[in-house]
Amino acid sequence: MKHSYFKITTGRVVREYERSLKKGTGASLVNKIMTRRAEVFTRKTEIKKLIANRLGWVDSASQMKKNVPKIEKFGKDIIKAGFKHVVLMGMGGSSLCPELFKLVYKKHKLLKSFDVIDSTDPKAVKDLTRRIDIKKTFFIVASKSGGTVETRSHEAYFIGQLKEAGVKNFGRHFAVITDQDSPLEKFARNNKYRQIFLNPPDIGGRYSALSYFGLVPAYFAGVDLTKLLDRAIAMEKILRERDGETNPALVLGALMAAASKAGVNKLTFAASKKTAPLVPWIEQLIAESTGKQRKGVIPIENEPVGKLPSYASDRMFVFYRLAREKEVVSLKFKKDLLKKKFPLVEIVLASKDDLGAQFLLWEAATAVAGYFLNINPFDEPNVTESKNNTKSILDAYQRIGKLPIEAPLADWEGMSLIAVEGKHCAMTDFSDLGKLLKKCFTGAKAGEYFAVLNYFKADKSTEKVLEKIRATIRDKKKLATLRGYGPRFLHSVGQLYKGGPLVGRFVVFTREKYDRLEIPGQPFDFGKLITAQAIGDSRALIRRRLPILVITLKGNPAKELEKFHKLLKAVL
Repeated sequence: MKHSYFKITTGRVVREYERSLKKGTGASLVNKIMTRRAEVFTRKTEIKKLIANRLGWVDSASQMKKNVPKIEKFGKDIIKAGFKHVVLMGMGGSSLCPELFKLVYKKHKLLKSFDVIDSTDPKAVKDLTRRIDIKKTFFIVASKSGGTVETRSHEAYFIGQLKEAGVKNFGRHFAVITDQDSPLEKFARNNKYRQIFLNPPDIGGRYSALSYFGLVPAYFAGVDLTKLLDRAIAMEKILRERDGETNPALVLGALMAAASKAGVNKLTFAASKKTAPLVPWIEQLIAESTGKQRKGVIPIENEPVGKLPSYASDRMFVFYRLAREKEVVSLKFKKDLLKKKFPLVEIVLASKDDLGAQFLLWEAATAVAGYFLNINPFDEPNVTESKNNTKSILDAYQRIGKLPIEAPLADWEGMSLIAVEGKHCAMTDFSDLGKLLKKCFTGAKAGEYFAVLNYFKADKSTEKVLEKIRATIRDKKKLATLRGYGPRFLHSVGQLYKGGPLVGRFVVFTREKYDRLEIPGQPFDFGKLITAQAIGDSRALIRRRLPILVITLKGNPAKELEKFHKLLKAVL
Protein backbone atom coordinates (compact mmCIF):
# COMPACT_ATOMS: atom_id res chain seq x y z
CA MET A 1 0.00 0.00 0.00
CA LYS A 2 1.30 3.48 -0.90
CA HIS A 3 1.68 5.92 1.98
CA SER A 4 1.09 9.61 2.58
CA TYR A 5 4.03 11.96 2.31
CA PHE A 6 4.66 15.43 3.73
CA LYS A 7 7.82 17.46 3.22
CA ILE A 8 8.79 21.12 3.46
CA THR A 9 11.81 23.00 2.16
CA THR A 10 12.23 26.40 3.80
CA GLY A 11 14.33 28.08 1.12
CA ARG A 12 14.98 31.78 1.59
CA VAL A 13 12.81 32.10 4.72
CA VAL A 14 14.78 29.56 6.78
CA ARG A 15 15.86 31.96 9.54
CA GLU A 16 12.41 33.38 10.28
CA TYR A 17 10.98 29.86 10.05
CA GLU A 18 13.44 28.48 12.58
CA ARG A 19 12.69 31.33 14.99
CA SER A 20 8.97 30.64 14.71
CA LEU A 21 9.45 26.90 15.07
CA LYS A 22 11.50 27.38 18.22
CA LYS A 23 8.95 29.79 19.69
CA GLY A 24 6.02 27.51 18.85
CA THR A 25 7.78 24.47 20.30
CA GLY A 26 8.65 26.28 23.51
CA ALA A 27 5.08 27.45 23.93
CA SER A 28 3.59 23.99 23.18
CA LEU A 29 1.54 26.00 20.71
CA VAL A 30 -0.29 23.28 18.77
CA ASN A 31 -1.12 21.28 21.88
CA LYS A 32 -2.64 24.38 23.45
CA ILE A 33 -4.67 25.14 20.35
CA MET A 34 -5.86 21.53 20.17
CA THR A 35 -6.92 21.68 23.83
CA ARG A 36 -8.88 24.91 23.29
CA ARG A 37 -6.52 27.28 25.11
CA ALA A 38 -7.79 30.53 23.61
CA GLU A 39 -5.35 32.58 25.71
CA VAL A 40 -2.51 31.67 23.34
CA PHE A 41 -3.98 34.17 20.86
CA THR A 42 -4.76 37.12 23.11
CA ARG A 43 -4.85 38.42 26.65
CA LYS A 44 -7.93 40.55 26.03
CA THR A 45 -10.87 39.00 27.86
CA GLU A 46 -13.56 39.76 25.28
CA ILE A 47 -11.55 38.55 22.29
CA LYS A 48 -10.52 35.48 24.27
CA LYS A 49 -14.19 34.62 24.79
CA LEU A 50 -14.90 35.03 21.09
CA ILE A 51 -11.99 32.79 20.12
CA ALA A 52 -12.95 30.17 22.71
CA ASN A 53 -16.32 29.99 20.98
CA ARG A 54 -14.58 29.20 17.64
CA LEU A 55 -12.40 26.27 18.69
CA GLY A 56 -14.92 23.45 18.40
CA TRP A 57 -13.18 22.18 15.23
CA VAL A 58 -10.16 20.85 17.16
CA ASP A 59 -11.92 17.64 18.20
CA SER A 60 -14.87 17.76 15.81
CA ALA A 61 -13.82 14.49 14.16
CA SER A 62 -13.79 12.63 17.48
CA GLN A 63 -17.10 14.14 18.52
CA MET A 64 -18.82 13.54 15.19
CA LYS A 65 -17.74 9.89 14.97
CA LYS A 66 -20.55 8.97 17.36
CA ASN A 67 -23.05 10.70 15.04
CA VAL A 68 -22.13 8.70 11.94
CA PRO A 69 -24.95 6.14 12.49
CA LYS A 70 -27.46 9.01 12.74
CA ILE A 71 -26.22 10.59 9.48
CA GLU A 72 -26.16 7.26 7.67
CA LYS A 73 -29.67 6.34 8.84
CA PHE A 74 -30.93 9.72 7.66
CA GLY A 75 -29.25 9.25 4.28
CA LYS A 76 -30.63 5.74 3.82
CA ASP A 77 -34.12 6.95 4.74
CA ILE A 78 -33.94 9.72 2.11
CA ILE A 79 -32.92 7.28 -0.62
CA LYS A 80 -35.47 4.70 0.56
CA ALA A 81 -38.17 7.40 0.33
CA GLY A 82 -37.56 7.53 -3.41
CA PHE A 83 -35.46 10.67 -3.77
CA LYS A 84 -33.09 10.47 -6.76
CA HIS A 85 -31.46 13.91 -6.62
CA VAL A 86 -29.93 15.75 -3.66
CA VAL A 87 -29.08 19.47 -3.75
CA LEU A 88 -26.98 21.25 -1.14
CA MET A 89 -27.57 25.00 -0.73
CA GLY A 90 -24.87 26.93 1.12
CA MET A 91 -22.20 29.61 0.90
CA GLY A 92 -18.50 29.73 1.79
CA GLY A 93 -17.55 26.94 4.16
CA SER A 94 -21.05 25.51 3.86
CA SER A 95 -20.68 24.92 0.10
CA LEU A 96 -16.97 24.56 -0.66
CA CYS A 97 -16.53 21.36 1.35
CA PRO A 98 -19.64 19.65 -0.11
CA GLU A 99 -18.51 20.68 -3.59
CA LEU A 100 -15.09 19.16 -2.90
CA PHE A 101 -16.80 15.88 -2.00
CA LYS A 102 -18.92 16.05 -5.16
CA LEU A 103 -15.88 16.58 -7.37
CA VAL A 104 -13.75 13.89 -5.71
CA TYR A 105 -16.33 11.20 -4.88
CA LYS A 106 -19.10 12.15 -7.38
CA LYS A 107 -22.34 10.85 -5.80
CA HIS A 108 -23.93 8.07 -3.79
CA LYS A 109 -24.37 5.02 -6.02
CA LEU A 110 -28.15 4.99 -5.53
CA LEU A 111 -28.64 8.63 -6.57
CA LYS A 112 -28.91 10.07 -10.06
CA SER A 113 -27.22 13.29 -9.00
CA PHE A 114 -25.72 15.24 -6.10
CA ASP A 115 -25.34 18.99 -6.69
CA VAL A 116 -24.18 22.09 -4.83
CA ILE A 117 -25.68 25.53 -5.55
CA ASP A 118 -24.03 28.71 -4.28
CA SER A 119 -24.37 31.01 -7.31
CA THR A 120 -27.04 33.69 -7.55
CA ASP A 121 -26.61 33.97 -11.32
CA PRO A 122 -30.13 33.17 -12.60
CA LYS A 123 -28.58 30.99 -15.31
CA ALA A 124 -26.94 28.76 -12.69
CA VAL A 125 -30.24 28.34 -10.85
CA LYS A 126 -32.15 27.64 -14.07
CA ASP A 127 -29.55 25.11 -15.26
CA LEU A 128 -29.81 23.19 -12.00
CA THR A 129 -33.62 23.26 -12.13
CA ARG A 130 -33.55 21.72 -15.61
CA ARG A 131 -31.23 18.89 -14.53
CA ILE A 132 -33.37 17.60 -11.67
CA ASP A 133 -36.80 16.02 -11.30
CA ILE A 134 -38.22 18.43 -8.70
CA LYS A 135 -40.63 15.87 -7.22
CA LYS A 136 -37.75 13.44 -6.64
CA THR A 137 -35.27 16.00 -5.29
CA PHE A 138 -34.23 16.42 -1.67
CA PHE A 139 -32.74 19.75 -0.57
CA ILE A 140 -30.25 20.43 2.25
CA VAL A 141 -30.16 24.05 3.40
CA ALA A 142 -26.87 24.83 5.17
CA SER A 143 -26.32 28.14 6.98
CA LYS A 144 -24.68 28.65 10.37
CA SER A 145 -26.39 31.99 10.98
CA GLY A 146 -29.61 30.85 9.33
CA GLY A 147 -29.91 34.17 7.54
CA THR A 148 -27.51 33.89 4.59
CA VAL A 149 -29.33 35.80 1.84
CA GLU A 150 -28.12 33.62 -1.03
CA THR A 151 -28.97 30.34 0.68
CA ARG A 152 -32.36 31.48 1.92
CA SER A 153 -33.13 32.79 -1.59
CA HIS A 154 -32.32 29.39 -3.11
CA GLU A 155 -34.51 27.76 -0.46
CA ALA A 156 -37.44 30.08 -1.23
CA TYR A 157 -37.06 29.50 -4.96
CA PHE A 158 -37.13 25.71 -4.73
CA ILE A 159 -40.04 25.78 -2.27
CA GLY A 160 -41.85 27.74 -4.97
CA GLN A 161 -40.86 25.15 -7.59
CA LEU A 162 -42.22 22.32 -5.42
CA LYS A 163 -45.49 24.15 -4.88
CA GLU A 164 -45.84 24.78 -8.62
CA ALA A 165 -45.29 21.05 -9.18
CA GLY A 166 -48.21 20.30 -6.85
CA VAL A 167 -46.20 19.19 -3.81
CA LYS A 168 -48.28 20.15 -0.78
CA ASN A 169 -46.03 19.02 2.06
CA PHE A 170 -42.81 20.61 0.78
CA GLY A 171 -41.13 20.23 4.19
CA ARG A 172 -40.63 16.52 3.49
CA HIS A 173 -38.22 17.57 0.73
CA PHE A 174 -35.95 19.58 3.06
CA ALA A 175 -33.39 19.23 5.82
CA VAL A 176 -31.36 22.02 7.39
CA ILE A 177 -27.93 22.32 8.97
CA THR A 178 -27.68 25.36 11.19
CA ASP A 179 -27.01 26.65 14.71
CA GLN A 180 -29.56 26.39 17.46
CA ASP A 181 -32.19 29.16 17.59
CA SER A 182 -31.29 30.50 14.15
CA PRO A 183 -34.06 31.84 11.87
CA LEU A 184 -33.51 28.81 9.65
CA GLU A 185 -34.14 26.38 12.52
CA LYS A 186 -37.38 28.17 13.40
CA PHE A 187 -38.54 28.20 9.77
CA ALA A 188 -37.72 24.49 9.43
CA ARG A 189 -39.70 23.58 12.54
CA ASN A 190 -42.68 25.68 11.48
CA ASN A 191 -42.74 23.98 8.08
CA LYS A 192 -42.12 20.45 9.37
CA TYR A 193 -38.81 19.87 7.61
CA ARG A 194 -37.83 16.23 7.52
CA GLN A 195 -34.62 16.73 9.53
CA ILE A 196 -32.88 19.49 11.49
CA PHE A 197 -29.16 19.09 12.20
CA LEU A 198 -28.03 21.51 14.89
CA ASN A 199 -24.29 22.00 14.53
CA PRO A 200 -22.05 22.68 17.54
CA PRO A 201 -22.17 26.48 17.86
CA ASP A 202 -18.43 26.79 18.57
CA ILE A 203 -17.40 25.88 15.01
CA GLY A 204 -17.02 28.68 12.45
CA GLY A 205 -18.13 28.17 8.87
CA ARG A 206 -14.72 27.73 7.24
CA TYR A 207 -13.62 25.32 10.00
CA SER A 208 -16.75 23.19 9.70
CA ALA A 209 -15.69 20.46 7.23
CA LEU A 210 -15.66 17.74 9.90
CA SER A 211 -19.02 18.73 11.37
CA TYR A 212 -22.58 18.24 10.12
CA PHE A 213 -21.92 20.93 7.49
CA GLY A 214 -19.45 18.67 5.73
CA LEU A 215 -20.52 15.19 6.77
CA VAL A 216 -24.25 15.24 5.95
CA PRO A 217 -23.73 16.22 2.30
CA ALA A 218 -20.66 13.94 2.21
CA TYR A 219 -22.91 10.91 2.64
CA PHE A 220 -24.87 11.83 -0.50
CA ALA A 221 -21.61 12.36 -2.40
CA GLY A 222 -20.71 8.74 -1.66
CA VAL A 223 -18.09 9.33 1.05
CA ASP A 224 -17.29 6.60 3.57
CA LEU A 225 -17.78 8.76 6.68
CA THR A 226 -16.04 6.34 9.04
CA LYS A 227 -12.88 6.18 6.94
CA LEU A 228 -12.84 9.96 6.50
CA LEU A 229 -13.21 10.59 10.24
CA ASP A 230 -10.72 7.89 11.21
CA ARG A 231 -8.05 9.65 9.14
CA ALA A 232 -8.94 12.94 10.83
CA ILE A 233 -8.84 11.37 14.30
CA ALA A 234 -5.39 9.95 13.56
CA MET A 235 -4.23 13.46 12.59
CA GLU A 236 -5.84 14.88 15.74
CA LYS A 237 -3.72 12.48 17.82
CA ILE A 238 -0.54 13.50 15.98
CA LEU A 239 -1.23 17.20 16.47
CA ARG A 240 -1.91 16.79 20.18
CA GLU A 241 1.06 14.56 20.97
CA ARG A 242 3.92 15.66 18.71
CA ASP A 243 6.02 18.79 18.97
CA GLY A 244 8.73 20.60 17.07
CA GLU A 245 9.50 19.45 13.54
CA THR A 246 7.46 16.27 13.97
CA ASN A 247 4.23 18.27 14.26
CA PRO A 248 3.00 18.95 10.69
CA ALA A 249 0.63 21.80 11.67
CA LEU A 250 3.39 23.65 13.53
CA VAL A 251 5.78 23.18 10.61
CA LEU A 252 3.26 24.26 7.97
CA GLY A 253 1.85 27.18 9.97
CA ALA A 254 5.30 28.46 10.92
CA LEU A 255 6.43 28.28 7.30
CA MET A 256 3.37 30.17 6.00
CA ALA A 257 3.80 32.91 8.60
CA ALA A 258 7.58 33.17 8.14
CA ALA A 259 7.14 33.44 4.38
CA SER A 260 4.39 36.04 4.74
CA LYS A 261 6.54 38.20 7.01
CA ALA A 262 9.35 38.03 4.46
CA GLY A 263 7.08 39.11 1.63
CA VAL A 264 6.90 35.56 0.24
CA ASN A 265 3.16 35.54 0.75
CA LYS A 266 1.79 34.11 -2.52
CA LEU A 267 1.04 30.51 -1.50
CA THR A 268 0.87 28.92 -4.96
CA PHE A 269 -0.80 25.52 -5.36
CA ALA A 270 -0.11 23.02 -8.12
CA ALA A 271 -2.45 20.08 -7.62
CA SER A 272 -3.27 16.87 -9.46
CA LYS A 273 -6.70 16.15 -10.91
CA LYS A 274 -7.85 14.21 -7.83
CA THR A 275 -6.54 16.71 -5.25
CA ALA A 276 -7.31 20.00 -7.08
CA PRO A 277 -10.87 20.17 -5.63
CA LEU A 278 -9.34 20.47 -2.14
CA VAL A 279 -7.53 23.71 -3.01
CA PRO A 280 -10.54 26.10 -3.15
CA TRP A 281 -11.47 24.91 0.34
CA ILE A 282 -7.90 25.63 1.55
CA GLU A 283 -7.96 28.97 -0.28
CA GLN A 284 -11.01 30.24 1.61
CA LEU A 285 -9.72 28.90 4.92
CA ILE A 286 -6.37 30.67 4.67
CA ALA A 287 -7.52 33.85 2.95
CA GLU A 288 -10.46 34.51 5.27
CA SER A 289 -8.49 33.58 8.38
CA THR A 290 -5.25 35.49 7.74
CA GLY A 291 -6.29 38.36 5.44
CA LYS A 292 -6.73 41.16 7.95
CA GLN A 293 -4.88 44.05 9.61
CA ARG A 294 -3.05 44.51 6.26
CA LYS A 295 -1.40 41.13 6.76
CA GLY A 296 -2.10 37.77 5.24
CA VAL A 297 -1.11 34.68 3.32
CA ILE A 298 -2.41 35.00 -0.25
CA PRO A 299 -3.39 31.58 -1.67
CA ILE A 300 -3.10 31.18 -5.44
CA GLU A 301 -5.55 28.53 -6.64
CA ASN A 302 -5.84 27.02 -10.12
CA GLU A 303 -3.28 29.30 -11.77
CA PRO A 304 -1.73 27.35 -14.69
CA VAL A 305 1.81 26.17 -13.98
CA GLY A 306 4.30 28.42 -15.77
CA LYS A 307 8.01 28.49 -16.42
CA LEU A 308 10.52 29.57 -13.79
CA PRO A 309 11.12 33.12 -15.18
CA SER A 310 7.38 33.84 -14.76
CA TYR A 311 7.60 33.71 -10.98
CA ALA A 312 8.74 36.58 -8.78
CA SER A 313 10.42 35.99 -5.44
CA ASP A 314 7.12 36.44 -3.56
CA ARG A 315 6.07 32.84 -4.29
CA MET A 316 5.87 29.80 -2.04
CA PHE A 317 4.73 26.54 -3.65
CA VAL A 318 2.54 23.63 -2.53
CA PHE A 319 2.51 20.48 -4.68
CA TYR A 320 -0.42 18.10 -4.10
CA ARG A 321 -1.30 14.67 -5.50
CA LEU A 322 -2.53 11.19 -4.65
CA ALA A 323 0.15 8.52 -4.39
CA ARG A 324 -1.15 6.76 -7.51
CA GLU A 325 -1.04 9.96 -9.58
CA LYS A 326 1.90 11.35 -11.51
CA GLU A 327 3.95 14.32 -10.27
CA VAL A 328 2.19 17.62 -10.96
CA VAL A 329 5.41 19.35 -12.10
CA SER A 330 8.61 18.06 -13.67
CA LEU A 331 11.58 17.08 -11.53
CA LYS A 332 13.65 19.73 -13.32
CA PHE A 333 11.14 22.47 -12.43
CA LYS A 334 11.22 21.40 -8.80
CA LYS A 335 15.04 21.40 -8.75
CA ASP A 336 15.12 24.84 -10.34
CA LEU A 337 12.78 26.17 -7.65
CA LEU A 338 15.02 24.71 -4.96
CA LYS A 339 18.10 26.31 -6.53
CA LYS A 340 16.35 29.68 -6.43
CA LYS A 341 15.44 29.06 -2.77
CA PHE A 342 11.66 29.14 -3.17
CA PRO A 343 9.95 27.60 -0.10
CA LEU A 344 8.24 24.33 -1.07
CA VAL A 345 5.64 22.05 0.49
CA GLU A 346 5.06 18.60 -0.99
CA ILE A 347 2.00 16.58 0.06
CA VAL A 348 1.13 13.13 -1.24
CA LEU A 349 -2.05 11.40 -0.03
CA ALA A 350 -2.33 7.60 0.17
CA SER A 351 -6.02 7.76 -0.77
CA LYS A 352 -8.86 10.24 -1.11
CA ASP A 353 -10.04 9.30 2.38
CA ASP A 354 -6.94 11.14 3.65
CA LEU A 355 -8.90 14.33 2.98
CA GLY A 356 -10.18 13.95 6.54
CA ALA A 357 -6.65 14.40 7.87
CA GLN A 358 -5.98 17.28 5.46
CA PHE A 359 -8.96 19.24 6.74
CA LEU A 360 -7.64 19.15 10.28
CA LEU A 361 -4.03 19.74 9.25
CA TRP A 362 -4.83 22.93 7.36
CA GLU A 363 -7.25 24.19 10.02
CA ALA A 364 -4.58 23.80 12.71
CA ALA A 365 -1.80 25.17 10.48
CA THR A 366 -3.92 28.22 9.67
CA ALA A 367 -4.51 28.85 13.37
CA VAL A 368 -0.74 28.54 13.93
CA ALA A 369 -0.03 31.02 11.13
CA GLY A 370 -2.52 33.43 12.71
CA TYR A 371 -0.67 33.15 16.01
CA PHE A 372 2.69 34.02 14.43
CA LEU A 373 1.16 36.86 12.40
CA ASN A 374 -0.41 38.23 15.61
CA ILE A 375 -3.96 38.22 14.25
CA ASN A 376 -7.24 36.58 15.20
CA PRO A 377 -7.65 33.74 12.66
CA PHE A 378 -11.29 33.20 13.64
CA ASP A 379 -13.00 36.47 12.69
CA GLU A 380 -13.88 37.90 9.26
CA PRO A 381 -14.64 41.63 9.68
CA ASN A 382 -14.65 42.56 6.00
CA VAL A 383 -16.97 39.74 4.95
CA THR A 384 -19.56 41.46 7.12
CA GLU A 385 -18.74 44.75 5.37
CA SER A 386 -19.67 43.36 1.95
CA LYS A 387 -22.83 41.74 3.32
CA ASN A 388 -23.89 45.08 4.78
CA ASN A 389 -23.14 46.85 1.48
CA THR A 390 -25.38 44.41 -0.38
CA LYS A 391 -28.14 44.73 2.21
CA SER A 392 -28.16 48.54 2.01
CA ILE A 393 -28.33 48.42 -1.80
CA LEU A 394 -31.25 45.96 -1.73
CA ASP A 395 -33.01 48.02 0.95
CA ALA A 396 -32.67 51.09 -1.27
CA TYR A 397 -33.98 49.10 -4.24
CA GLN A 398 -37.05 48.15 -2.21
CA ARG A 399 -37.67 51.83 -1.42
CA ILE A 400 -37.05 53.44 -4.80
CA GLY A 401 -37.41 50.53 -7.23
CA LYS A 402 -34.00 50.67 -8.93
CA LEU A 403 -30.37 49.75 -8.31
CA PRO A 404 -27.57 52.37 -8.22
CA ILE A 405 -26.17 51.37 -11.63
CA GLU A 406 -23.88 54.02 -13.09
CA ALA A 407 -24.06 55.07 -16.74
CA PRO A 408 -21.15 53.55 -18.72
CA LEU A 409 -17.97 55.62 -18.83
CA ALA A 410 -17.16 53.99 -22.15
CA ASP A 411 -18.64 51.43 -24.52
CA TRP A 412 -16.51 48.96 -26.42
CA GLU A 413 -17.47 46.05 -28.64
CA GLY A 414 -19.32 43.64 -26.36
CA MET A 415 -18.24 45.44 -23.16
CA SER A 416 -18.87 48.61 -21.15
CA LEU A 417 -16.78 50.33 -18.48
CA ILE A 418 -18.96 51.02 -15.44
CA ALA A 419 -16.40 52.14 -12.85
CA VAL A 420 -12.68 52.76 -12.54
CA GLU A 421 -10.52 53.58 -9.53
CA GLY A 422 -6.88 53.90 -8.55
CA LYS A 423 -4.12 56.29 -9.58
CA HIS A 424 -2.70 53.66 -11.94
CA CYS A 425 -5.90 53.77 -14.02
CA ALA A 426 -6.44 57.54 -14.04
CA MET A 427 -7.29 58.79 -17.54
CA THR A 428 -9.50 61.47 -19.07
CA ASP A 429 -10.60 59.37 -22.05
CA PHE A 430 -11.61 55.73 -21.61
CA SER A 431 -12.68 55.11 -25.20
CA ASP A 432 -9.62 52.96 -25.98
CA LEU A 433 -9.68 49.80 -23.84
CA GLY A 434 -6.16 48.87 -24.93
CA LYS A 435 -4.72 52.16 -23.64
CA LEU A 436 -6.67 51.79 -20.41
CA LEU A 437 -5.35 48.27 -19.79
CA LYS A 438 -1.80 49.36 -20.52
CA LYS A 439 -2.18 52.27 -18.13
CA CYS A 440 -3.65 50.07 -15.36
CA PHE A 441 -0.66 47.73 -15.49
CA THR A 442 1.89 50.54 -15.47
CA GLY A 443 4.20 50.28 -12.49
CA ALA A 444 3.04 46.78 -11.53
CA LYS A 445 5.78 45.16 -9.48
CA ALA A 446 6.64 42.02 -7.56
CA GLY A 447 4.65 41.72 -4.36
CA GLU A 448 1.39 42.78 -5.99
CA TYR A 449 -1.28 40.45 -7.33
CA PHE A 450 -4.03 40.65 -9.94
CA ALA A 451 -7.52 39.28 -9.33
CA VAL A 452 -10.20 38.62 -11.96
CA LEU A 453 -13.63 38.63 -10.27
CA ASN A 454 -16.63 37.32 -12.16
CA TYR A 455 -20.34 37.65 -11.44
CA PHE A 456 -21.66 34.89 -13.65
CA LYS A 457 -21.96 31.12 -13.63
CA ALA A 458 -18.69 29.20 -13.64
CA ASP A 459 -18.29 26.69 -16.45
CA LYS A 460 -15.52 25.02 -18.45
CA SER A 461 -15.56 27.56 -21.28
CA THR A 462 -15.17 30.63 -19.05
CA GLU A 463 -12.64 28.88 -16.84
CA LYS A 464 -10.50 28.04 -19.88
CA VAL A 465 -10.33 31.69 -20.94
CA LEU A 466 -9.68 32.88 -17.40
CA GLU A 467 -6.70 30.53 -17.21
CA LYS A 468 -5.29 32.15 -20.36
CA ILE A 469 -5.85 35.65 -18.93
CA ARG A 470 -4.08 34.69 -15.73
CA ALA A 471 -1.16 33.05 -17.53
CA THR A 472 -0.66 36.12 -19.73
CA ILE A 473 -0.60 38.50 -16.77
CA ARG A 474 1.78 36.26 -14.83
CA ASP A 475 4.14 35.70 -17.76
CA LYS A 476 4.22 39.33 -18.90
CA LYS A 477 4.23 41.06 -15.50
CA LYS A 478 5.38 38.34 -13.06
CA LEU A 479 2.28 39.02 -10.96
CA ALA A 480 0.52 36.30 -9.00
CA THR A 481 -3.08 35.99 -10.20
CA LEU A 482 -6.34 35.01 -8.55
CA ARG A 483 -9.85 34.56 -9.86
CA GLY A 484 -13.18 34.26 -8.13
CA TYR A 485 -16.86 33.87 -8.87
CA GLY A 486 -19.31 36.10 -7.06
CA PRO A 487 -21.04 35.83 -4.73
CA ARG A 488 -18.99 32.80 -3.61
CA PHE A 489 -15.72 34.68 -3.12
CA LEU A 490 -17.45 37.35 -1.00
CA HIS A 491 -17.73 34.69 1.70
CA SER A 492 -14.13 33.54 1.45
CA VAL A 493 -11.11 35.13 -0.27
CA GLY A 494 -12.97 38.46 -0.45
CA GLN A 495 -11.95 39.05 3.16
CA LEU A 496 -8.30 39.11 2.08
CA TYR A 497 -8.89 41.51 -0.82
CA LYS A 498 -10.16 44.14 1.56
CA GLY A 499 -8.55 43.29 4.90
CA GLY A 500 -5.19 41.89 3.81
CA PRO A 501 -2.18 43.62 2.21
CA LEU A 502 -3.50 46.34 -0.10
CA VAL A 503 -1.42 45.22 -3.06
CA GLY A 504 -4.17 43.93 -5.34
CA ARG A 505 -5.24 45.09 -8.77
CA PHE A 506 -8.72 44.04 -9.87
CA VAL A 507 -10.99 43.66 -12.83
CA VAL A 508 -14.63 42.88 -12.05
CA PHE A 509 -16.80 41.37 -14.78
CA THR A 510 -20.59 41.43 -14.56
CA ARG A 511 -23.29 40.72 -17.12
CA GLU A 512 -25.11 43.68 -18.62
CA LYS A 513 -28.41 41.82 -18.34
CA TYR A 514 -29.28 38.86 -16.17
CA ASP A 515 -32.25 36.60 -16.81
CA ARG A 516 -35.28 37.44 -14.72
CA LEU A 517 -35.89 34.77 -12.10
CA GLU A 518 -38.19 35.57 -9.20
CA ILE A 519 -37.44 34.78 -5.57
CA PRO A 520 -40.77 34.10 -3.81
CA GLY A 521 -41.34 36.48 -0.92
CA GLN A 522 -38.60 38.91 -1.95
CA PRO A 523 -38.95 42.30 -3.66
CA PHE A 524 -35.87 41.51 -5.77
CA ASP A 525 -35.11 38.66 -8.16
CA PHE A 526 -31.86 36.69 -8.59
CA GLY A 527 -30.60 39.09 -11.25
CA LYS A 528 -31.06 42.07 -8.94
CA LEU A 529 -29.45 40.16 -6.08
CA ILE A 530 -26.25 39.30 -7.95
CA THR A 531 -26.06 42.84 -9.35
CA ALA A 532 -26.36 44.31 -5.85
CA GLN A 533 -23.62 41.97 -4.64
CA ALA A 534 -21.31 43.04 -7.46
CA ILE A 535 -21.95 46.74 -6.76
CA GLY A 536 -21.56 46.33 -2.99
CA ASP A 537 -18.25 44.51 -3.12
CA SER A 538 -16.84 46.75 -5.86
CA ARG A 539 -17.64 49.73 -3.66
CA ALA A 540 -15.66 48.17 -0.81
CA LEU A 541 -12.61 47.86 -3.10
CA ILE A 542 -13.09 51.35 -4.54
CA ARG A 543 -13.33 52.79 -1.02
CA ARG A 544 -9.76 51.56 -0.44
CA ARG A 545 -8.59 53.37 -3.61
CA LEU A 546 -7.40 50.07 -5.07
CA PRO A 547 -6.84 49.86 -8.84
CA ILE A 548 -10.07 48.41 -10.21
CA LEU A 549 -12.01 48.22 -13.45
CA VAL A 550 -15.69 47.23 -13.36
CA ILE A 551 -16.75 45.96 -16.78
CA THR A 552 -20.12 44.64 -17.96
CA LEU A 553 -20.22 41.95 -20.64
CA LYS A 554 -23.02 42.24 -23.18
CA GLY A 555 -22.93 38.76 -24.68
CA ASN A 556 -21.66 35.28 -23.87
CA PRO A 557 -19.09 35.68 -21.07
CA ALA A 558 -16.56 33.23 -22.54
CA LYS A 559 -16.59 34.94 -25.95
CA GLU A 560 -16.29 38.43 -24.48
CA LEU A 561 -13.50 37.33 -22.15
CA GLU A 562 -11.66 35.90 -25.14
CA LYS A 563 -11.74 39.35 -26.78
CA PHE A 564 -10.48 40.87 -23.52
CA HIS A 565 -7.64 38.35 -23.40
CA LYS A 566 -6.50 39.00 -26.97
CA LEU A 567 -6.34 42.74 -26.32
CA LEU A 568 -4.60 42.21 -22.98
CA LYS A 569 -2.00 40.00 -24.62
CA ALA A 570 -1.37 42.63 -27.30
CA VAL A 571 -0.88 45.57 -24.92
CA LEU A 572 1.21 43.75 -22.31
